[in-house]
Amino acid sequence: MYELLFLIIIFFHQTEIPFTFQTGDLIFQESCPEEPDDRIKEVTNSIGEYHFTHVGIVWIDEQENPFVIEATIPRVVVTPLKAYLYPEDKKECYPISVVGQLKEEWQPLIPDAIREAFTHVGKAYDHGYVLNNDTYYCSELIYEILLRANQGEAVFPLNEMTFRSPVTGEFTEGWIRHFEELGMPVPEGEPGINPGAMSHLEVIDMELYVFPVSPY
Repeated sequence: MYELLFLIIIFFHQTEIPFTFQTGDLIFQESCPEEPDDRIKEVTNSIGEYHFTHVGIVWIDEQENPFVIEATIPRVVVTPLKAYLYPEDKKECYPISVVGQLKEEWQPLIPDAIREAFTHVGKAYDHGYVLNNDTYYCSELIYEILLRANQGEAVFPLNEMTFRSPVTGEFTEGWIRHFEELGMPVPEGEPGINPGAMSHLEVIDMELYVFPVSPY
C-alpha cells in the first residue's frame, strides 16, 4: 500500500501540469510574508532562495487518496494533500510548496516511518521546540519517525538551534515574545532541527516539483 502513486493534475494558463506523488515524499513549505512564521525565516536558511517554515510527509491510502501527515498547530494531523498545498485560510497567498524525496538508500525506511507517524497523530504541537517531551514541531516529527524506523540512527541529524539574527547576533523580537509568552527561556544552543536545515542535507533530493500554482 505504501508504494501506491497519486497523479495530481493542476491547471495553469490552460495547461495541464502533472506530478506523481508517492508515500514518503516530503513537502517543504515557505509561508507568505508577514505571517508569524517569519520569525523562523529570520534565523534559518534553506536551499537556494527559499525560506522554509514547514514540512510534512506524504501518505497515499489504500484507495489512492493522498494525504500529508504533519505536526501543525494545535496537533499532529493527517491533512488531505490539496488542503495542505492550498489551505482554505490562505487563498490570498498560498504557501510555496517544494517536493523533496529521500534518496534510494533510505526509501526502505518509509513504511515503518509512516506507521510510526500514525502513532503520533493527535499529539500536541511543540511550541517550545524541546525534544523528548512527546509533543512535536514539524521537522521534529519527520526526524523522530525516521530515527525510529532506522533503529535509532538519525537520518536527518540534529544541530544546535539558534534564535539569533545572523545580522545582529541578537535574539529577534519575535522569538523573545514567543518564549516570554510560554514562560520559558530561549532554548539557544539546544539540539533541534528545522525544515531549512533538512533541505540542505545529502539524504534528500530536493526541488522535484514546486507548487506556487492556484487550483482555482
